[in-house]
This record gives sequence, C-alpha cells and structure tokens, in this order.
Amino acid sequence: MISLTIITLLLLTSNSPFTLAEEMQIREGSTLFYKGLRGSGFGGYQTWDASIRILTLNQTTLIFRSSFTFEGSTEGSKVTVKYQNGFPSYADYFTALIYLPPECIAESLQGKLEWTSQIDTAYQFPTITNKTIQTLNFTVEAGTFQGVNITLTVADAALTYIHDVNSGILLYEHWFPKYGDEIILALMAATYTTEKQVVPNLILFTATLATPVATAIHQVRKILQKRHRKHGHQPKEATLKSGFPKKPFYIILTGVLLNLASVFMPWSQFAELQIYLPLSLPSALTESAEFLTSTATFVTISLIAHSTAILAWLSIAMHIYTNKKLVSQLATLASGILAFTSALIFIQTGWTPSWGLPLTVIGGILAITGIVVANIKIEMIMEEPEESEDASPTP
Repeated sequence: MISLTIITLLLLTSNSPFTLAEEMQIREGSTLFYKGLRGSGFGGYQTWDASIRILTLNQTTLIFRSSFTFEGSTEGSKVTVKYQNGFPSYADYFTALIYLPPECIAESLQGKLEWTSQIDTAYQFPTITNKTIQTLNFTVEAGTFQGVNITLTVADAALTYIHDVNSGILLYEHWFPKYGDEIILALMAATYTTEKQVVPNLILFTATLATPVATAIHQVRKILQKRHRKHGHQPKEATLKSGFPKKPFYIILTGVLLNLASVFMPWSQFAELQIYLPLSLPSALTESAEFLTSTATFVTISLIAHSTAILAWLSIAMHIYTNKKLVSQLATLASGILAFTSALIFIQTGWTPSWGLPLTVIGGILAITGIVVANIKIEMIMEEPEESEDASPTP
C-alpha cells in the first residue's frame, strides 16, 4: 500500500520530465518527431515515422538531420535553412521550414506574408499565386498549441504550414496537389537533452521493487533455514497460506514477472530512438532525451504500468503470507485489468509499440488466466466429495 501511495504522490507533486505544450522550444540537441502520411483516397495511404535532429541553430543558420523509417528501413539527409533578420532566406527545399523565428511569426500574425516569396531554394519551387493566414488552437499528438496557419497556393497544389506561435516549431504540414499523392506531417513529440532528474524515477523504482525484493529475500532465507535444519535434506515444498492451488499460482507468478519486466523495457521505438516510460529507471539512466510534449498520456501510462507491477506483487505476497484468498484474487484481477488499460491507452497514441507493451498484455492475460484456472480447479475439488457421497451405497 505504501508503494501505491508513492505513485499517487508522484502524480500530484512530481516534476515530470514532460512539460506543458506551451513550454515547447527548439534548441541544439532537440529532436522533433513526426508521423508522416502519403497517398490518396483512391490508392490508400502509407504512414512512416520521421525524426528531425537539430544540429546547429543560431540567428542565421539552422542545420538538421532528417531521418525517416518506412517498412523497416531508415534513410536520412542533412538539411540547411538560412535566416536573415529573423526571416528565412534560403532552404534546401521549401518544405524544410520546420522552424520560424519570432520576427517571422510576429510579421505573419499581422497578415504580412511577403517573406514567403523571398526564399531561395536548392530545388525550384513553383510560383506562389495566393497566400492566406489564420490563427487557431491546433491539436496534434504532441499537444494543443496556439498555431499560425499559413497556406500557400501554387499551380495545381496547395501547401499548408501550421507553426506553434510561441516556439516557431512546425506542428503540421500538408502538401495537397490536384493530381498525385498528398503528403502530411504531424508533430508527435519534441525532445531535448538535459541534465537528468533522477529522484522521482528512483522513488518509483524503489516502490515498484520493494515487494518483489522483500518477498524474494524472505523466501530464500526460509529455504536456507529449512535446509540447515534438515542438514542438507531436501526441504518440503512450500505451501501457500491462502490455500491457492499451486499450478495456477505459478501461472500468475509468470504474468507478474512479465508485468514487472515491462516497466524496464522500451514501450515504443520512433525512428532510431527507444522510448522508455517517463519516471521509469531506464529513462533516467539511458541517454534517451526527455520529452517536452505528450504530457498526460505517457505519464498516465507509466503510472498505470508501475501500479500494475506493484499491485500484482502485492497479490503474490498476500497469496504467500495471508489467508485472504478473495482479497488476493481481487488484487490479481485488478492488476490484470490495469495492464490492459495501459495497453489500450498506449495503442490510442498511434506510437509504434516495442517490448514493454506486449509484455504487460501477456502478463495481464496470464494473471487473469491463473485466477480463472484456480477457481475452476477449486470448484471441481468441491464437487468431488458430493459425487462420492452420491455413489456410496446406502445401508
């Protein structure tokens, strides 16, 4: 129960590595993650993961490495954008405007879009025939932002940019030709490298491992004491105080171990980055960057996944050390439900799953299966005496 209380306190008071959407910013070392979509309503759509790593950023130059992963293969290129007096003056290609400086954003908010016609590109861009601007609150997976929507019309196509007003980061890009495939990019998350805040992660790590470590130490000491008393003879098989059947218990134990393992494994892989749960120990110890966006979703998934592991191990301890059979089964059932809940929330994010997701799902399935098998077995055992009495001859 102390472990679950710690999770509640972390939810209410901790400084998560995630921050509010309006605090998003771009800097050297930042990485922007996008979900890409290409196709048409007739031929269907294909999706891919794209990442943009900021290598150089100053008042005159932006250099980033663009990588995209499609059907298991990753390709990348280095892209340059130059600025003059706060406005883009050159880009390797016109759709590379992933960042607009404050001066450019301010000018655009006043409806002045002359700068869009003054950008040199390495690849010729069609002549712009019309320009429109709109301000709006725009929602992507990374969060909800105050955006500036700039739509440029060229011959037989339209290009829409939506940038965050506060940071200048590209939130959404849509190339919509009259003929051919549409191309859409939508911001999934932004990360930055920073000094790790490990205290909340260590607290949650300790809370998660407290019960399994204490249980394991006690069981090992118990076995060693029995062996010492019997002078090397094989000790009798341990019994569960709750009277729970052993084979279903081992099924549950396997599921519980998988639930515990899931919080130490990456839950997603986006481009080249392995994504661990926030507030987990791996996210504090690895070189993975901290997320600036997607606050509530991933923190919620992390807390539910850790709660699953904690509750599951509490149920194991209750099976071993108490005779509260019903309470221990309810705790196991609740942990299985929490495992499915974390998986369901994660699936809705659209992120590509990695090891953590299947581990927690399998763990939840095994936990609930163990409960079902145990109750079927108990019911069969209870029916056997009744059948014996019915079969006995009357005097």
